[in-house]
Parts: sequence; C-alpha cells; structure tokens
Amino acid sequence: MFLTGLLLLSVLVSCGARSSTTQGPGGGVPAPAPVEGGGLFGDGRTPAPTTVPRATAPPQAPGQAPVFGSTIPASPDQMIVRTGRMALIVEDVSAAIDEITRLALSSQGYVVSSNSFRDGERQRGAITIRVPVGDFDNVMKLVAQIAVEVTSQTTSADDVTEEYVDLGAKLKNLEAAEQQLLRIMEKAEKVEDILSVQREITNTRAQIEQTKGRMQFLEQTSSTSLLEITLEQSKLEVKFTAERRFVESGETVRFAAQVAGGFAPYSYKWDFGDGKTGNDPSPAHAYGGTGDYTVSLTVTDDRGNTDTATTTDYVTAAGGWSAGNVAVSAWNGLAAFGRVLLNIVIWLGIFSPVWIIAGGIVLWRVRRRKKA
Repeated sequence: MFLTGLLLLSVLVSCGARSSTTQGPGGGVPAPAPVEGGGLFGDGRTPAPTTVPRATAPPQAPGQAPVFGSTIPASPDQMIVRTGRMALIVEDVSAAIDEITRLALSSQGYVVSSNSFRDGERQRGAITIRVPVGDFDNVMKLVAQIAVEVTSQTTSADDVTEEYVDLGAKLKNLEAAEQQLLRIMEKAEKVEDILSVQREITNTRAQIEQTKGRMQFLEQTSSTSLLEITLEQSKLEVKFTAERRFVESGETVRFAAQVAGGFAPYSYKWDFGDGKTGNDPSPAHAYGGTGDYTVSLTVTDDRGNTDTATTTDYVTAAGGWSAGNVAVSAWNGLAAFGRVLLNIVIWLGIFSPVWIIAGGIVLWRVRRRKKA
C-alpha cells in the first residue's frame, strides 16, 4: 500500500508539472484529486482545496532597482511585457551613452549593459536599459532627442498573464505534493522506501524552484520595460600617420588616414607642406628638398561634415647622395679654398713692408758676421 501511494503521488506530480490547470470559482485552483479507493495517502485522507493568490509587493524606495519576486504586475488583472528597440545616429557615442544612462537612473530605472566599439571606420555603441512601465514612452521620446537622426524605432508588447496564472497553479500543486511526500517520508520504515521518497522530494523541489524563478522573471519584466539602443557616431574624427618621419631628400614616404564617425564615402585632401597636395586615403609622397615639413589632412563625409588634422614639423627630410649634390658640394669646397688663398695674399700684401725691413736686418747681420 505504501509503494502504491508513492507511485500514484509521483504520477500526480509529473502530470502537474507538464500540464496547465483550470481555475476554479473565484480564480482559485483546485488541489490534486484524491486517489480512487483510498485517498492520496492510501488511508482515505485527501488535502483541502487551495487557491492561488496574485503577486503583491511592498512599495519600493525611490531610486531602487526592481528586485525579483518583489514587483507588482502592470495591472491587477493583466501582465504586459513591453520592449522597445531604437537605432540612433549621434554626435558622440560615448557622450550619448552617458546621457542615456542618466535618463534611466533619473526615471528609477537602471542599465542592463552598455559598450562602445569601432567597426571599420565607424564608432559604434550599444546600451540596454530597463525603466518603469509608466515612464517607457517618455524615456523613448527623450532618447530620440539626443540623436542627430533616428534611423529606426520599434516597440512590442507581450501579454504573459495566462502564463503567470498557469505557473501559479502549477506551483500550488507542486507545493501540495511536496507536503504529502514529507508526510509519507515520516511513515516510511524501509531504507528503499526512504530513498524512493527522497528522490521524489528532490525532483519536486527542483520543479518548485524552477517555477518560482519563471514567475519572478515575469513579475520583473512586466513591471519594467526593456529598451535596446544601438548608436552610430556622426561626428568626424580625423588622424593620420606616416610610415617614416625622418627621410632622405627625394625618398618616398607613405601616409595613412584614420577616420572615425561621419557618413561614408569620404573625400580626402592632403597638404604635404612643400606646396604639393593629394586626395588618396593612403598617398605616397617624395620631398625634393631638405627641412621640416608640416602635414595637414582634411576629410569631408557624404553629408558635408569636415574635420582637419594638422601636425607641425611632422616630416624631416635630410640631404641624400646625388650627382647634383656632389657637384654642388665640390664647387662649394673649391670656392671656400679660393677664399682662403685670397685671404693669405691679402694678408701678405698688408704686412709686406714689415717683411722687407725684417729681411734687410737679417741680411745686414749675416754680412757683419762674415767680415768679422
């Protein structure tokens, strides 16, 4: 009789976990039906009918994020899950994420996730927030005001009232079955019977926790609305690099543009600092002379937005070997040598009287010594 009652109770728990139940008068849900010929416990006893109460919760403090299992459904008779999705083009992705975060917190909501990243030449971002149901429409309007352009906007609503009620009925059945299993455990004497009941209790408790988790999720998602926002940056940000900054005169150096934001396609205007220009995204340029050159790049996007990057004395070109350079150097050396010779001649001319007098004195002394 003991094993028969346990087997029937196991079948009852499995059926209650898989199927929905029909509400009784007043919104209640009847308890499991008694087992024919001896009641649910095998001794003629049956549990009293039970009803499922609607979810209620105490009011939340201002600024507190919703907590699972403590939220109030959208209305006493209906639970609606609202979801919104927006795609925005903004001036600055990081600034827009900060502003949307502020909007969520000011409406007693919170940020689920946020991130920003670079996709090719575009700066992009994404942020997901939850806000109270009553503030959902107003928050969407405020978010749209942040954007330079709203490329798409959709909303959806899902009525989960029926699912929530069915889960409540299932939960009551599972909890009643658990209590009955505990009573059977008290009567069990054999080890094999105790182990069998223990397995059923463990299985029933797992289903109870799973059902509670789903109900709490529905409560939370129906009391707050989800808003998913994707962002693209419209503001142009221009930078450039050179493969080498120190080159020989006449050597080719390649530049590369780095563009973020704006709207493709882009047009480029380079100023290499030596009077030459270019319009390629990655131009190659050779400097014919020596010196320090200031490089500038102006980028214009498809909507006429422009940005300019300028770096002073960015490239330094030094003199390199060439026949012309060698000839110029030789001529400069010869001219310098001629100037030195000319200086010597001039100095000799200036001091010639001195040298004549000094030479005469020397000759006179030499002759006197010979005579002596």
